[in-house]
Amino acid sequence: MKRRQFRLVLEPAPEEVVRLTQLHRYADDVAGRGRAPIGGVLAEYIAGLIPQRDPRQVLDGLLGKGDAGWSLGTTPGQGRTLIIQTTEAGVAVSAVARILEQIAPNTLLRPMIYEPLPLQGLSEHRRSLH
Repeated sequence: MKRRQFRLVLEPAPEEVVRLTQLHRYADDVAGRGRAPIGGVLAEYIAGLIPQRDPRQVLDGLLGKGDAGWSLGTTPGQGRTLIIQTTEAGVAVSAVARILEQIAPNTLLRPMIYEPLPLQGLSEHRRSLH
């Protein structure tokens, strides 16, 4: 998968915001320390979605190894708007879409904005990967 630099502006439901936030926290903790606790809302959702699998295995399959390559943010005064923006590591658009499909599926039913970000500030080697 090709790692890209982009911003994705979404309008998730409140429970989807909680799950995405808990997923991002889990990804950060795993990248930094190895194993991390899964937020209660996310763990319960995964257990209901795929009851026969360990939630950690499901999340590790969605996130892959290392840095997630994206961060979460909001825009003040924009209501339920949530922004997924790539970090320097970048991430494939398809990987984010797969995460949304599993963790926040109703987000895909609402309008969203995809904004590619310039590759400025990256080393020549990193640019060649794009």
